[in-house]
Amino acid sequence: MKPAFPRPAVRLAALLSTVLLAGCQRHDDHGHPHDAKGGHPDEHEEKTAQITVFSERHEVFAEHKAPVVGKPTTFITHVTDLKTLEPRREGPVKFVLRQGETTFEHPQATPARAGIYLPGIVFPKTGLWQVTLLVPLDGTNDTIALGIVESYADAHAAQHAEISDAPEGVSFLKEQQWKILSQAELVGKRRLVERVRVSAAVTARPGALAHVTTPQAGRLLAPPGKALPVIGDTVTAGQTLALLQPAFAPSTAGEYSARIAEATARIAEFDARAVEAGTEAARAKLAIEQGGVVLKRMQTLVAAKARPERDLQEAEFTLKDAQAKLSAALAVERAYRDAAAAIRAGREGVSVTPAVLELKSPIAGTLVASASGAVGAQLATDFAVFTVLDASSVFIEAKVPETATRRLATAKHTTLELPGERGRFLPVTGEGGGRLVFTGLQVDAVTRTVPLVYELKNPAAQLRIGEAVTLHIETERVEDAVAVPDSALVEEAGRFIVFVQLGGETFDKRDVTLGLRDGNWVQVLAGLKPGERIVTKGAMAIRLASVSGVIPAHGHAH
Repeated sequence: MKPAFPRPAVRLAALLSTVLLAGCQRHDDHGHPHDAKGGHPDEHEEKTAQITVFSERHEVFAEHKAPVVGKPTTFITHVTDLKTLEPRREGPVKFVLRQGETTFEHPQATPARAGIYLPGIVFPKTGLWQVTLLVPLDGTNDTIALGIVESYADAHAAQHAEISDAPEGVSFLKEQQWKILSQAELVGKRRLVERVRVSAAVTARPGALAHVTTPQAGRLLAPPGKALPVIGDTVTAGQTLALLQPAFAPSTAGEYSARIAEATARIAEFDARAVEAGTEAARAKLAIEQGGVVLKRMQTLVAAKARPERDLQEAEFTLKDAQAKLSAALAVERAYRDAAAAIRAGREGVSVTPAVLELKSPIAGTLVASASGAVGAQLATDFAVFTVLDASSVFIEAKVPETATRRLATAKHTTLELPGERGRFLPVTGEGGGRLVFTGLQVDAVTRTVPLVYELKNPAAQLRIGEAVTLHIETERVEDAVAVPDSALVEEAGRFIVFVQLGGETFDKRDVTLGLRDGNWVQVLAGLKPGERIVTKGAMAIRLASVSGVIPAHGHAH
């Protein structure tokens, strides 16, 4: 036989030791007596042939000595299920020998141990035999051709059979491969689209984050008939979240009586504060008018693509902020005037309910922070009581190296890779429903980067504000190239290597030169050829075995 992947003789001692110890302490399986040192009188060392074959469902790795007619030859046969990457643990297999019209079958009922069958096959006559392995699968047989095996007339002829030397490489036993569920796949060509990989961060859209603050000092109250909202509650725009009773507002009839003596002074004070609040309201009205003018100008410039859409959103937020300040100022003015009226009425013996301020949410969203404390707590002016975030849509802001900006000028598609989930991509543009909002017009003098901003819908809040992510931005460069998955690459001393499977348990370490990257796939410019089989799962474990530089001491325990 001309074996596909022969093994070195030194491997045979470790591989067959258990098989031969039981019945061959005095004679080997060919009937040769050992000398006093355990060797053969014939100094010619027997070689072992190796067969490694892949079907769509199974990998078969077999080892055997040159067969002698009429004597059992042990075929140490490892069967791996390529679907599960596990050894075949149970069930029969059948070896079929064919020579011309002669057919001989050798069934093996069960594996000797997980994944390993040890048939003692007897060849009826000399010559070349086509050996096939039948593995039952889903009501039929997976038929696996093991190649041509030559049988010999006697042990002397078998010992002098021409068996090729084994390839040199890293030894990694099947038992080790099964333990880590390693996988090897064929190298081929595929269509790759270059994607530039850049770091990015998730940020809130302008106007999507709002703080509800106290316009002045006062006592915190819950809305009538309700409790204070808590973190995680969903709120609507304009919803009253809490009430604020200004510090000056009396809450009981007794307090009214106690303050009647200073009524005149307090009325004057409140009237003055009402005037101040009216002045603040007037400023807010002017800001609203100015904001309206800026908003119209931005709408025109954005429509003409002279300014980025983000500037329009900021103008809209500025206008909304001015409107909110106007509402707050009017509410404060009204509260002071009502308070003054209450004192006047109290002085005249009329009971009036003290005024309170409503703390309303300016936007719809989720309550993400609350520093309110308990009902009745005394709060200072400009105290942030609640923070509301609308995360239904977010910005993804990236910093692109200036050297890559021209390649991204016509970017068609962008995907997002989450931290800690390497290889899992979420579409941003296209089916992701996102869009490119802004490409920077200036290069940062310090970082030499250009900002790139995408807007992406985030209905399930999968992305969190402040989260670091990675963007893969497609360019126009497309190539049909030899490519490998990321999982096949191992970094070693500043370079990348892969492991090529030469045989069932032998691997060759290769340096590779990489090219463009497309998601989980990387172009290989040098170091691999189509049709070679590389390790795509478990490469790091094999690399550790290569560092040791020795064959595992335990060998096979068949």
